Amino acid sequence: MFNIVPAEQLPARSLRNLYFTRTVVQLLWAGIVIATAASNPALAAGLLILYPLWDVACTVYDLRSSTHSGTPTAQYVNVALGTLAAIGIALTAFKSPQQAVVTFGAWAFAAGLAQLAIGISRRKELGGQWAMILSGLQSAAAGVAFILGGLHDKTHIKDLGGYAIFGGVYFLIAGILMHRKLSQSQGIGALATGRES
Repeated sequence: MFNIVPAEQLPARSLRNLYFTRTVVQLLWAGIVIATAASNPALAAGLLILYPLWDVACTVYDLRSSTHSGTPTAQYVNVALGTLAAIGIALTAFKSPQQAVVTFGAWAFAAGLAQLAIGISRRKELGGQWAMILSGLQSAAAGVAFILGGLHDKTHIKDLGGYAIFGGVYFLIAGILMHRKLSQSQGIGALATGRES
C-alpha cells in the first residue's frame, strides 16, 4: 500500500529535504575551501563565487515548492542580492581576495537578515524555525566581521569555511525539527483516521 502524503504536508517535506541537502552541500563546500585555500587559491575563489549562487538556487526552489502564508518579499530580495554578490565576488576574487571577502561579508549580512525575517514569518505555521532565526542572526553578525576583517586584511577566504559549517549545522537542526514535526503530524493523522473508521 502506498504512503500518501497529505497535500498540506508537501511544502513542509520539501523544506525539510532542502534543509538536509543544504547541510551536506555546505559541509562539503567548507571542507574543500579550508583544504584548498592555501594550496589552490584559484579553486577557493571559484568556490566563493558559487556559494551565493547555491543560496540563490535553494531560495528559488523554496519559492517554487512552498505555499506558506505571507509575502515572499525577503526571498526575492535574497535572490537578487545573492546574484549581485556572485557577480561582485567574480569581479574581485582573482584580483583582490580581500575585496571578495568584503563583498561576501556584505552579502552574508543581508542574507542573514532575510533568513531572520523568513524564519520569524514561518515559525507559527511550520514550527522548528528557531534554528533558522539563530542562523540568520549569526550570518548577519559574521557578515559584519567579514567586512571588518577583509578591510583590515585579517580575514581570508579560508576563514569563510567556518561560516558555512555553522550554517550547515543550523540547517541540520532545522531539518531534524521539521522531520520530527512531520512525524508527529502523521501520527496524529493516522490516529484520527483510525477513530473515524
